[in-house]
Amino acid sequence: MIRLMTKYGMLAIILLSASAFRQPQKQELSFMTSDSRLQQTFDWAKKMALGYVGASTDPVGPWYEASLPQREAFCMRDVSHQCGGAEVLGLTKENFNMLAKFAQNISESKDWCTYWEINRYDKPAPIDYRNDEEFWYNLNANFDVLDACYRTYLWTGDSRYINDKAFLTFYEKTMTAYMERWQLQADKIMDRPRFMNSPVPFNAEDNYHKCRGLASYVENFEGLTVSADLLAAIYRGCVSYSKLLKLKGDVKASKRYAIMAEDYVTLLENKWWDDSCNLYNTFFTGLKEFHKGEGETFILWFDIAKDAARIRATLTHLLSKEWNVENLSYFSKILYSYAYNKEAYSQITALPTMERSDYPEVSYGVMEGIVSGMAGIQADASKQQIRTLPRLTTETEWMHLQYLPVLGGSISVRHDHTNKTTFKSHIAQPVTWKAVFPGSYTSISCNGKRRPATMETDVLGNVYSYVTLEVKPETQVVAICEK
Repeated sequence: MIRLMTKYGMLAIILLSASAFRQPQKQELSFMTSDSRLQQTFDWAKKMALGYVGASTDPVGPWYEASLPQREAFCMRDVSHQCGGAEVLGLTKENFNMLAKFAQNISESKDWCTYWEINRYDKPAPIDYRNDEEFWYNLNANFDVLDACYRTYLWTGDSRYINDKAFLTFYEKTMTAYMERWQLQADKIMDRPRFMNSPVPFNAEDNYHKCRGLASYVENFEGLTVSADLLAAIYRGCVSYSKLLKLKGDVKASKRYAIMAEDYVTLLENKWWDDSCNLYNTFFTGLKEFHKGEGETFILWFDIAKDAARIRATLTHLLSKEWNVENLSYFSKILYSYAYNKEAYSQITALPTMERSDYPEVSYGVMEGIVSGMAGIQADASKQQIRTLPRLTTETEWMHLQYLPVLGGSISVRHDHTNKTTFKSHIAQPVTWKAVFPGSYTSISCNGKRRPATMETDVLGNVYSYVTLEVKPETQVVAICEK
């Protein structure tokens, strides 16, 4: 395959004063840091990720590769993971087009599945699809795409994700007809058969038959009917759909799906935890037997685990084993979210040199890991709010992102250690900046004016201090923690 590589020049590491914001010649994403290893990681990830961007003139429209390299295609799981890193890189048109393709192709003839993988020719990838009766499909995918659409709305503010008919139909059918057709309800899922909605006659040797509705993202475990990663994906789908419904003003339905989400938490915690080895089981078979293997990563990625001790045990287990690069591409964002900052730094800076680091998920995962993980940047379009949280370790004295695309404009953010953040908005409308810092502080100084700090605590008991303030376009604010 000839990759459509974007020309990319290595960014020079420029020494800046602690408060300086020097604008690049072009208003495009740039990154500078005191940490040469981190700089090299970012530069590698940006170049690699942009190298996977396809031509917008291809029949499928704007797209980037999100599958096994050289397939010239994008699959549901990979797009759902890569979309965060893609937004960081300004691939907004690509994300919308690709997610829309999945939404538009849901159908009853496929038992409310869509196409697992679509190629640059705007066709279901032949390696995964023969016809509507015979194709490869992982049941997690509908919920993963639904959540990806919600997250992308929060980052971009693109109202099509919450108003477009094709998206709304996809969400509704996923959370109703799809759940019923594949017996995924919390009170029925443990009794579902191994094969459902199969072609007739059924051929157990044909992957298009036996893999039409896999109950996990783990594709090599025989006999499973349910997996922990499927439960986690459904949970996240319920949570995101609940929030989407709330945005649409349907408070009653929103509450119903929020309650439904908790049913999957209860099921996981009550049935899937193994006290004897202090770990979650990850597979359940047609013989009604639990097993352990891959899948723990998604328990944390989809945030279904709520018990602090079990989360810590799961993190310890994940860090003690060797994993394939697909799993590892998730690690940095997960580890940063639980304040495992040293471990996250080690993971993210090691990824470029790992075997199969050219897998597209890796570079996109590094981009999101640096921006949403290390820099702690999150957006909420429903509130016109941007949150920052420095998670720097001793290796990184400062980091500086300029012209990061978000909420229809861009922002520039610099962290010095973990107690000082400089924020500048290049967004047309005022935004609410939630400046968060690790630790307990009585006040936070904002451009020299002391403001009382508010405290919050995460699920593991880590304490954070924050202030919220309105930032007008092209206005810079420096926030510094004070004891």
